Amino acid sequence: MNMKVMSMYENYGLYINNEWVKGEEGTFDVINPFDESVIGQAPVASTEQVTLAIDASMNAMKEWNEMHAWERAEKILNIADNLKAEELDIAKTISLETGKPLAQAKREVTLSIDQFVWFSEQTKRIYGKTIQSRMPNTNVTVSHTPIGTVAAFSSWNFPILLMARKVAPAIAAGCPIILRSTDVAPLTGMKLVQACHDAGLPKGLVSFLCGSARKLSPRIMNDPRVRKLSLTGSTEVGQKLIEQSALTLKKVTMELGGHAPVIVHADADIEKTAKLCAAVKFANAGQVCVSPTRFYIHESKIDQFCEVMVEEVKKHKLGNGLDEDTTMGPLVHARRRDEIESFIEKVHTQGGTILTGGKRPEGVKKGFFFEPTVIRDLPNSSFLLCNEIFGPIALVQSFSTFDEVIKKANSTEYALAAYTFTTSLELANKTSSALISGMVGVNSFALAAAEVPFGGIQASGFGRESGEEGMYEYMNSKIITTQFA
Repeated sequence: MNMKVMSMYENYGLYINNEWVKGEEGTFDVINPFDESVIGQAPVASTEQVTLAIDASMNAMKEWNEMHAWERAEKILNIADNLKAEELDIAKTISLETGKPLAQAKREVTLSIDQFVWFSEQTKRIYGKTIQSRMPNTNVTVSHTPIGTVAAFSSWNFPILLMARKVAPAIAAGCPIILRSTDVAPLTGMKLVQACHDAGLPKGLVSFLCGSARKLSPRIMNDPRVRKLSLTGSTEVGQKLIEQSALTLKKVTMELGGHAPVIVHADADIEKTAKLCAAVKFANAGQVCVSPTRFYIHESKIDQFCEVMVEEVKKHKLGNGLDEDTTMGPLVHARRRDEIESFIEKVHTQGGTILTGGKRPEGVKKGFFFEPTVIRDLPNSSFLLCNEIFGPIALVQSFSTFDEVIKKANSTEYALAAYTFTTSLELANKTSSALISGMVGVNSFALAAAEVPFGGIQASGFGRESGEEGMYEYMNSKIITTQFA
């Protein structure tokens, strides 16, 4: 199977000026986290190839913006059609690279297609406005213009969706974009770029690079022709790139870490809520920035919640993402598993009760697997409650009063997503208003959609992806004041 998979990508590489080219710094292996086999090679770009991509973007911007909006919209919609034609193949590639169960990978491709469908229409809806002037015979208008070349650094946990969230609004706004792939899942990114190529975009509008971020990023960050940076990654990486962006005053959008609280009030349907939490928490092995992690359950219902959640968690089937009965795949690489194991060691020293999981599955010799884990009653100051986990660990705590649980939920600087479950409209409104977070789900974990702005605040970043707000992140406002005689 490995040789067949490798052959699928033999014609791919870096994508510069509408051509697939070899990396000037060699290649690296792409690893299947299920069995640790090599499924392909990806090219490594040189700094000179980064410059070539930036050069190509300069010509592309002029050609792209000379097209009228309806023509650009049609080409963006072509990308969606191309992705749809390869939907199953792309989903399989995602599963091979990340270990994600195929059903979840298919869902990711569908959401990625939505991005291009929605933004193809939004291309036609870049509205300006007229402001009534205080001066006689004067007209004031506000228009929006593309910001320029964009650099996009994406993450591996949703290897096509996170790129689609950047490509679709950027080109809808009129901007060329240079994608730097992750080392974990570059083959999926190549599939997306091929769909862009087949859509008939101008040369240089979309570029694709692979290679060390430490080597490639300085060339991108130091070039003033790159006017915007969009990052999906850790808070630590975001802080470094924000600092670097100051040298050339790039606009930045940062979608960073999360440590989402879930407040389950006493009036919630506990059995239904616990089952939903057990399913959503361990999607993609918990490697999701908005994954529910800190579960605060009213003290009168916590025993019932834990009993149902543990029962549901034990039903998860670990295995190959390509197998239909797999509900949770491996972690994405050995480093991620090692870090999760270090978290468990902290539980042993700092306190807390492991209700289920907490170790590698028995009898598994290959693959980066770790059991879905539920931990109860950690001390409030414990490491896991205060830091992002990004893995298959659920932390369950009790609360007695509203003020107490809000204080606990808002106790970290992470503020990407938060959730609450209740049957009371008054309590839903009160809780969602009190939570410090960029996004709040009430009786639902569904936060992401093409038409909805996505993003956090505080240590979880700033700026928005998707939605109308997401497109304007790639544009400048231009004010024109005209005085008539």
